[in-house]
Parts: sequence; structure tokens; C-alpha cells
Amino acid sequence: MFKRKFIIGLVVAAAFVLGLQGTALAKKMSATFKVRIENISGSEGLAAADGSKYPFALSPGLYIASNENTGLFKVGKRAGEALERQAEDGNPEFLAKKLLTSVGSARMGIFNMPVGADKPAPILPGGAYEFTFTAEEGAKLNFIAMYGQSNDLFYAPEKALELFVDGKALSGDITDKVMLWDAGTEVNQAPGIGADQAPRQKAANTGAAESVAVGPVKDGFTYPNTKDVLRVTITAQ
Repeated sequence: MFKRKFIIGLVVAAAFVLGLQGTALAKKMSATFKVRIENISGSEGLAAADGSKYPFALSPGLYIASNENTGLFKVGKRAGEALERQAEDGNPEFLAKKLLTSVGSARMGIFNMPVGADKPAPILPGGAYEFTFTAEEGAKLNFIAMYGQSNDLFYAPEKALELFVDGKALSGDITDKVMLWDAGTEVNQAPGIGADQAPRQKAANTGAAESVAVGPVKDGFTYPNTKDVLRVTITAQ
């Protein structure tokens, strides 16, 4: 009789614990986020090494929100083909295909349609990209886009951004989390005038190949501060 009561007690206790766990899971926070990436550079353009001016442009890119590892690159490691295509040609489709097979549950998408436009394009001064997604606590956001008139430079956070901090959904200006990186796959030319940079290059994936590790840009050329050309904000809705 005692043994039977003991077993019943264990079952009741287990059910109580599972009930608490279920309640905790049910209360897991979620939110819908809107990210806006704006090109705030001046219409007069940026100064090139030869004294001319060129418009700052940002290519289409990719974003991913996931509870899993969402690293788009590794500092100190060589870039794969998917990152190379994004960094050299502003083409996020290869990264998207790669992530579809390597990351499980995730919210992922390509941003390539400037606000107010009717077809995909880079964003020029005054232009912006926007994208919206829903995520739960534990999810992190990562995104990437190419520095338009460069050989293989791209903007991205150094690491994925926590979307929930201390029980609150991330909201505000996150421009300071974005850095300019060198993919190390093509020899850099002076920005805005290089023959192997869009729109001057003859075709995609052209230019002298390079094979060095991904890292901060250290090529001796002059680039604008990120905060002077981009504004990135996230709003929890």
C-alpha cells in the first residue's frame, strides 16, 4: 500500500514539474521586428583617390534570425564561395542556398528591393531597405551587404545580435554594431574608381584573385565611417 502511494506521489510530482515547464515554455517571449537600413551619405558623393566623386551604394543582402549558429563569416578564416559572391558582386543568393542546408529553424530572407522601388537594386544616397520577421527569445540576428564600389568589401555585425536582452525585445539604433570587412578574395583597388568594381567592371566575378583571411579593412585606402553613410535601426512591433 505504501509503495503504491509512493508511486502515485511521484507521478503527481512529475506531472506538476512538467506543468511548470509547459507554462514556462508557453510564456516564451516573441516579437515582430522591422529592420531599416538607410543610405544616409550625401548626394555630393564620396571623394575618390584621384579627386573625383562617387556615390556611396549598398548592395542587396541577406538576413537571418535563428537560435542556432548564424555566423556568416569567421574572422581569420578564408571566405567560401557563397561569401565571395556576396562580397564581390552583391549577390546574396549563394549565401541563402548555403544557409538553407546548414541552419535548421530560422527566419531568413534577402533584402534587395529599395523602399518605394518596383525592382531590385542597390540603395543610393537617400535610399533604404526594410525587412520584417518574427522571432522568439534566444534568437539572434545577422545580416550582410556589400560596399557597392569596392572589390570585395562588405558590411555586417562582428557577431549575431541578441534579439532579446533581459526580457526585452531589441529596439533602437544598431548602426554601431555594423562594421566594414574585407573578404580577402579579390585584390582591393581604390574605392569608386577601380576598373574591377561595379559599375566599371566588364562582368561579375572579375578582378585579380586574392586568398587571404577575412578581417577588418587594412588596405591603405580611405573609406567613410560607417555612421556617416549608413543608419541601421530595429523596431520591435
